[in-house]
Amino acid sequence: MQNPHSCRGGVIFRFLLFCALLVLLASLAGVRLMRNFHFRTVSRNGGDDVAFETPAGSFRVRAHEKLDPAAVGVPVYPGARRTDSSGGAEFEWVSADGRDEKGMSVSGAKFLTSDPASKVIEFYRGQLSNLVVIKEHGRRTRLEYTEHGLKRIIAIHEENDGTHIGVAAVGPPASN
Repeated sequence: MQNPHSCRGGVIFRFLLFCALLVLLASLAGVRLMRNFHFRTVSRNGGDDVAFETPAGSFRVRAHEKLDPAAVGVPVYPGARRTDSSGGAEFEWVSADGRDEKGMSVSGAKFLTSDPASKVIEFYRGQLSNLVVIKEHGRRTRLEYTEHGLKRIIAIHEENDGTHIGVAAVGPPASN
């Protein structure tokens, strides 16, 4: 008759051997997979470019250091000063065969003025006739409009240090 402890030891040994085999196969698959993926970063004046190449296609991100709101169709409030160095980025996917291409661009900037929020809102309504007030909550107002597939968002809120203005644009890469 066989000792019950030796049977259990055989099952544990087989289980550990199976786990080791799985780890080995996963490692080999990972090495094979990593040889087919390429990651590249290019620093340039005005931002960085990042590319991730795969067998299925490539994904690219192009960063822009500073957004000029006027370039995306949003005037800067007169006398407002920029409070950040944010810019934007373009995201692009191109399939390996070149048939499938998708892209999106996101840009933003923040400004501050000593003028009251009501005056800032009045300015933007006068400058951009197709603005729609999306949300008003307390001292916060969000204005939006879309033109030629490019959505522009202007967020205005009043605080103790003045009126903060956030400008953003979202749309196709060629647009902004």
